[in-house]
Amino acid sequence: MSSPSFDPIQGKQAFDALLPRYKAMPAEFLSVVNADAGLVAVAALGLSARASEPKLLSRYKTLPASEFDASLVELLPTAAWACWYAATEDQKARALSTEAKLPVELVQKALAIEARMQACCEYHLNDHPEVGPYLAMLRGGTGHRDLAADLLGYASVYRDHYGALSADTKHFRSTDADDAVKAAEEILATLGARLGPEARAAADHLARAFTLLLDTYEEVAATGRWLLRHEPAPEKTFPSLFSVVRTRAGGRGKKKPEPAPAGATGG
Repeated sequence: MSSPSFDPIQGKQAFDALLPRYKAMPAEFLSVVNADAGLVAVAALGLSARASEPKLLSRYKTLPASEFDASLVELLPTAAWACWYAATEDQKARALSTEAKLPVELVQKALAIEARMQACCEYHLNDHPEVGPYLAMLRGGTGHRDLAADLLGYASVYRDHYGALSADTKHFRSTDADDAVKAAEEILATLGARLGPEARAAADHLARAFTLLLDTYEEVAATGRWLLRHEPAPEKTFPSLFSVVRTRAGGRGKKKPEPAPAGATGG
């Protein structure tokens, strides 16, 4: 899959078109940006072309509106362009800010929790078809913002797969999921207090653009897999975005975050 050249004009047009929709999104339902949003947008933009192929698009449109909103197929590339633009704007805004220094005790505690949860999750779920690619995305990256996002990501995996993980006698701790959320919230609160209003606005826009893109792609992809269920490997036509991003990034090894990287950004 080739990468389209980023067009800032097209990206801004897409973002402006979706801005009213972004503003209407409840804050409590926003996804944590725990992946490279620019790469996710690239992957989604390439995959959107598959859904828009005339033969498959006509099948999407035959579905009852109560079961699938066919306009999502047309929304997907727009959401990808807008997310790409939001990611570049977020990077620009953060480049003008320096990352706040965090208490050493908080960083050490957060890193210890992350290390245990990462080891536990990867031992038991690394080969899981859905969770495995997500864990690969959590594995890469540096910086305090990325650390906070990863903690929230591992906490969600713990809660969704408690049965599989709780039997681990080496790394699992019953308090880690809650402690991870608390540490992440404290980290993000400290970082957010340091950011100026423009950087905070850019981060909020990115979270909204990222959430809409993930939600739209999953609706289109899940329905596409069902429509192609009688064909060989429909999951290859509409793979997990996280697995595509992992492939494009060339894979990354175990993460070793620096205690206080200057100007680092998350995911």
